[in-house]
Amino acid sequence: MKNETSKYKKIADQLINIVGKDNIESITHCVTRLRIVVKNRNAIDDDAIQDVDEVKGVFYTGGQYQIILGTGIVNKVFDQVSGVNKDGTEDSKNEETTNTGGSWMDKLKRGIRILSDVFLPIVPILGATGLFLGLKGVMYNPIVLSWIGMTPKMIPNSVTTLLTVLTGTAFNFLPAFICWSAFKKFGGTPVIGFLIGLMLVSPSLPNAYDVASGAIKPIMLFNIIPIEGYQGSVLTALFTGIIGAKLEKRLRRVMPNSMDLIFTPFVVVLVMLTLAFLGFGPIVHLIEQGLVHAIRAFLYLPFGIGGFLIGVLYPLCVMTGLHQMSIVVETSLLAATHFNPMITVEAMYGFANAAVCLALALHSRKASQRSAGISATATQILGVSEPALFGVVLRAGLPALLVMVLCSGLGGGILSLLHIQANSYGLAVALSPLMYIYSAHQLIVYVLVGIGTFIVAFLATNTFAIPKDDRQRSIHEEDKPSMTINDNQIGTTALFAPVVGKVISLNETNDPVFSQKLMGDGFAVEPTNDEIMSPVSGKITMIAETKHAVGITTKSGLEILVHMGIDTVSLKGKPFDIKVKVGDSVHIGQKIAKMNVKEVKADGKDATVMVVMTNMNDVVSDWKLEAINLDEKDYPEIGIATMNGQ
Repeated sequence: MKNETSKYKKIADQLINIVGKDNIESITHCVTRLRIVVKNRNAIDDDAIQDVDEVKGVFYTGGQYQIILGTGIVNKVFDQVSGVNKDGTEDSKNEETTNTGGSWMDKLKRGIRILSDVFLPIVPILGATGLFLGLKGVMYNPIVLSWIGMTPKMIPNSVTTLLTVLTGTAFNFLPAFICWSAFKKFGGTPVIGFLIGLMLVSPSLPNAYDVASGAIKPIMLFNIIPIEGYQGSVLTALFTGIIGAKLEKRLRRVMPNSMDLIFTPFVVVLVMLTLAFLGFGPIVHLIEQGLVHAIRAFLYLPFGIGGFLIGVLYPLCVMTGLHQMSIVVETSLLAATHFNPMITVEAMYGFANAAVCLALALHSRKASQRSAGISATATQILGVSEPALFGVVLRAGLPALLVMVLCSGLGGGILSLLHIQANSYGLAVALSPLMYIYSAHQLIVYVLVGIGTFIVAFLATNTFAIPKDDRQRSIHEEDKPSMTINDNQIGTTALFAPVVGKVISLNETNDPVFSQKLMGDGFAVEPTNDEIMSPVSGKITMIAETKHAVGITTKSGLEILVHMGIDTVSLKGKPFDIKVKVGDSVHIGQKIAKMNVKEVKADGKDATVMVVMTNMNDVVSDWKLEAINLDEKDYPEIGIATMNGQ
């Protein structure tokens, strides 16, 4: 035992020395890898890391340098790490820590992600308000009213007032929601942020929209400084919320406990209102107004050039993660004008991506790829683009990507040329027409251009972007069983699907550790139910503390990892219910866990279940993957693995 401890202590020390103690912000781990937040990724020698005993691979993503060690080993190495900031789980780092490491691009991505996290909670209320505005437009449409013998003047004032409450509240008090969300995101007390936000748009102040229209004048403080509400000012509210949250955190460190409850909020509110109205607020508001005008001018450049460029660039931004910044821009546009032409041109990416994905899927010669492509197309039509983009389009090569981005740009250019604009955000592809029901003209043009973009992208993919060797085989050839299993063969283990769903290869998963087979070979299943069964008969040898992974060893010595979801370690076990314990013997098809698939997806995680042979050095692989859609009682044999020396 002492020798084993010494071994893992040596590994830990080597890894820390190569990465550099001064280069490490914090270190954590999941069931297979060390996750290190570093200041300078370029200072790490990847080759030296991979030469360390037990290291199976490295990669860098999301600001984390990840070292793959494998189940069991990673815990032992992590326990021996010393002299650096250790966190028990990957989510225990605060935003200030995670925003310091990595290259400037990584810092930019993390900064944009943090800002988008402030605005994401606001999306539902502005989306709902947009639908209310659309319904109001329909209700007040003279043609629609004429069908029931009415005119807009005949609608009672009481109904108009109630509709104004439904359609105006979110925009009028938008700074309050932004301040609340910013305080929450940056560690302040959300209710203090909400109070400050309400003060920014207090009814006692001249309304910013009325001041802008010239209907009223601002209050003149000391006959010099103009004071007005900040209705429609997104950036002022954002700055106020971020600075206010950080001020509150600092004050709470120094404020005596007996005074903290009252005086900390008192100082925060006083300082932030002073800064907002007399300090940075007016300057930020002017800058924001200039940016809104500049964006609108760019979108409406002659011949649709602006819309075309945004349509081309948006898919590339999605690939790099920079697209999250668009939510800030769109919120500013909505707040200032109550319209969102930005999402209109961006939405053509969804139509083009779905069409390219579908065309590639229909021409795939592999049943598994065709099934995955059609599924990804359906997902894109419902508004989630990453499976189609990363799982199908990018894998097909540059021609497919070029068709997609050019068709996205073409659709965006036409829409900007015709001055089509949504009145909300948050809806994509199939549901996106709901953002245009406020105007029959806007709705009809948008739908026609969207369908046209889809058709053009589909035809262009068929003509220019189908890989030469990717043609359909006959159904009979595809349906032939890929292999049979000899149950009497000594040392051979049959692997079964652990869950109902669609079987895919590890290459198709969205985690480089599994897709590059750094942990070992195997397969994956995209689940359609929650019951997780054992893919082999053997003994339970490992259960992750966060319940998202189970290790099983067969009698022949084959080590199997059943990994439920991708990056689900951050969920801290919440959606998982383990039905076994370490040391239990299990048989094929025995329930070993339950994973709440809906909850995993609601938390933004991929629910794919991976089955990986982690001791591939001891395996003679005779591996052929059969893509099968499983029914509720069908757990077919997926492949076999034979141990060396058997």
